[in-house]
Amino acid sequence: MIPIEERRPTPSGGRRARLAMAAGPDRLTVVRLGGGVLGRTRVEEVLRYPLAAADGAALEEGLRGLAAELGAGGGVLDVALLRRMAHAKVVPLPPVRRAELGALLRRNARRHFAVRDEPLVADALRMPGPRHGPLAPALAACAPAAMVQAIADAAEGAGFGIGRMVPAAVALAEAVRARVPRARRGRIAAVACVPGAPELVLLENGAVRLVQPLPASADPVLLARSIAAAVREGAESGVVVDALLVLGDAGDGADAVRFALDAEGDAPPQLMDRGLDGLPAEAVLALGAAVARESAPSLLPEPLVRERARAARRRTVFLAAAASVLLLIAAAAHLSGVRAEVESVRARRAQIAPQVRKALDSRTGVTELRERLRVLSALEAQAPAWTAQMAALARALPDSAWLRTLTADSAGVRMSGVARSVSTVIPALEASPRFDHVGLAAPIRWEAGDTGERFEVSASLQSARSAAPKAAPARAPEVKP
Repeated sequence: MIPIEERRPTPSGGRRARLAMAAGPDRLTVVRLGGGVLGRTRVEEVLRYPLAAADGAALEEGLRGLAAELGAGGGVLDVALLRRMAHAKVVPLPPVRRAELGALLRRNARRHFAVRDEPLVADALRMPGPRHGPLAPALAACAPAAMVQAIADAAEGAGFGIGRMVPAAVALAEAVRARVPRARRGRIAAVACVPGAPELVLLENGAVRLVQPLPASADPVLLARSIAAAVREGAESGVVVDALLVLGDAGDGADAVRFALDAEGDAPPQLMDRGLDGLPAEAVLALGAAVARESAPSLLPEPLVRERARAARRRTVFLAAAASVLLLIAAAAHLSGVRAEVESVRARRAQIAPQVRKALDSRTGVTELRERLRVLSALEAQAPAWTAQMAALARALPDSAWLRTLTADSAGVRMSGVARSVSTVIPALEASPRFDHVGLAAPIRWEAGDTGERFEVSASLQSARSAAPKAAPARAPEVKP
């Protein structure tokens, strides 16, 4: 159980803290917030402080005292305004932009809320739901401008900056949406049993469909009947409640209301939540103000909104300038790195230049050698096969003839020799498929000491593939001297 105390302030110093407050016309309820499991905000301590008057001086005195009791020397303060301090309800509004909804609501506030003719702070958030002709449902909120400015001034005087300021119904919806997973995907009616200002909020998939103030009565039976009636009204508008969540502790009378609801025959089943059970209803509202989304209807004073807008613009300009400077620094660093890398590459290239030149020379030599080999191979392929030619010549010559000289080139052969009868040499060569155009290259002659006729014969060569076989003529009979 979180300790709840009611005491008068005693000034003391402390460190900066995050606080949340539920503010009513006659009391303040302040909670100190801390970090929980998985980053969830949790309530660490709750303090209540009665106000002698609902003015700025009493508010500042109460905030200073509560901050001293909580050991906080400043920080951020989120505020939930109770029902008599602010108003909230779902109303049909024209489908205009969010920035125009507040101005539209301020001009027509008395049409939707029971407020006096005084300057107001107003905001609205479009809600999903059925349209009413050209109008669409919106969660609207308003509060007197002087009152919210007094709260902001009192918080600043106590050393705190205002974080969020929302009406109690919005805070209740935000607390339930953040802490009860079933509220984000179902239909739940949540009741805050705030003494003197109880309220019911009907949620469908996390969106507010109905805000219903309940009678400011301490009679739990009357409250239970009012809750059941509000649930039936929601069913008539198309939102059938799956479960009912009653928030508050025994001091708020929440236990008696739960018991009275159990006695109601048509009340929906009650839902218990460990994250919010045991907290006073006003502490739940303060927690809801702390966990409210940025899109929730806000009741911050206009001067504070304008100052935050200017600060946001200044931050944007500063961040843009810082990003530009960082971009330039990164570009310069990158350029410097590229230059250093280029210099390193140049130095390495100069270092390996001799090896590269040697390798290039070797490659050039290899290329030239390959070209020479290619030429030689081509010439060899085109040159006649002399072994085969010599063998063919030896087979073709008659046995009585022999050679003295032999010259040959690619065009043919020229041979000289001695034969018993030259008339047998030419026909024998013509009969060979290796020779063509056989003829005498010089006159036949006799020389002293020869055993036969001297001859010089020329012939052209044919390749083995192109040579057509010839019919070998019969050898003429040799005439022996």
